[in-house]
Amino acid sequence: MPKKNIIVVTGGSGRFAQSLKKTKSKYKFIYPSKNLLNITNLNSIKKFLKKVRPKSVLHLAGLSRPMIEHDKNIVNSINLNIVGTANLVNVCSRLKIKLIY
Repeated sequence: MPKKNIIVVTGGSGRFAQSLKKTKSKYKFIYPSKNLLNITNLNSIKKFLKKVRPKSVLHLAGLSRPMIEHDKNIVNSINLNIVGTANLVNVCSRLKIKLIY
């Protein structure tokens, strides 16, 4: 059963998440590091979300300037922006966790 008011935020070191950290909310936001929640690894996602049992996942991880990075490293761009998002959708769906994208 998901815990009420807990929201896991992917991409916690990014610009949007940094702004979000400054706001007050009735929700408890958790900002896991890439080591704790690696969106390119299904097992990492499953393990973390089963342990924390959040009500929702706010997906902010990814490359914010995808075309520049895409040209430099297409594999990294695809893994973070496409595969990582698909992994989160898959796991959140199975665990019945709301995904906010």
